Amino acid sequence: MFVRDGGTVLTGHTMTELVTDGDRVTGIVAQTADGPVTITARKGVILASGGYEGDQARRTARGVPGSADWTMAPVGTNKGEPVDAAAAVGAATALLDEGWYCPGLAQPDGWGTFTLGFRSGLMVDQTGKRYANENLPYDRFGREMAKAPERIPSWYLFDNSEGGQLPAIAIPQGDAAAHLAAGTWVQADTVEELAEKIGIPAIVETVDRFNGFAESGVDEDFGRGVDEFDTHFVYTDNGKNKALSPLANGPFFAAKFVLSDLGTKGGVVTDAASRALREDGSVIPGLYATSNATASVFGAYYPAPGAPLGSAMVFGSLAVRDLLA
Repeated sequence: MFVRDGGTVLTGHTMTELVTDGDRVTGIVAQTADGPVTITARKGVILASGGYEGDQARRTARGVPGSADWTMAPVGTNKGEPVDAAAAVGAATALLDEGWYCPGLAQPDGWGTFTLGFRSGLMVDQTGKRYANENLPYDRFGREMAKAPERIPSWYLFDNSEGGQLPAIAIPQGDAAAHLAAGTWVQADTVEELAEKIGIPAIVETVDRFNGFAESGVDEDFGRGVDEFDTHFVYTDNGKNKALSPLANGPFFAAKFVLSDLGTKGGVVTDAASRALREDGSVIPGLYATSNATASVFGAYYPAPGAPLGSAMVFGSLAVRDLLA
């Protein structure tokens, strides 16, 4: 989608390159159903696209973990053309291996859906071991998933305390019966049977250890419940540690999780006015960037919900102010 003078919104246009006059960017070339078109810019071009989360080849080449099949980007979008076009006219890029990560509930069709706010249960890798505090903010937990190949996929173990529904916020969760039929969820009457069904015997010992932590109120492995954030989404209290509830109410479930993302966060390096910069720090006249087309101002961190949208709006506004000055 592109916006031109007068506020006209053009859809069905895939940007392929930037047009320059000398060292100044003066427009774009876009591919349409009728062939390529050139759109001239009177004052400048602002790149405000997604990143390249939807293109597996670019992800792989840049070392972005996860998969284009598991991203939150709409299917067929966010392929990274604007970032590549900017680099082709000399723009510096950074953070190309970074993303806005999150655990993704595996869906029967192979997609992974954004999940946060775990209330109970525990996450294990393919060896049956926990590897992080499950109540971490979603980006931080996603980063823990990305640290070792045996963590993708993972299994989230939970009991029937919420009537067979995932004790978390999954957008969307999908139908539990469909998950069970597809094998993205597994159900069993006992933890031992669950371990046999998913082929990971070690979960029996892991669940016993976790239940011991729930009984004592202290997570000796990952400190779950020490930080107040760990209890933000929890609405039950066992009186010892609100963030720790034992797996005790059968039947028991295992839900498959993959490493999803809300987009990549690498791209064009910009200054405080959102002007695109070259490797030597000089400005490329007529070229601005914001949103996930840029190297995020937050670097490898995700300071709070809304950080991607908030920074996109702020730097988009700064770009327009400079462009019209």
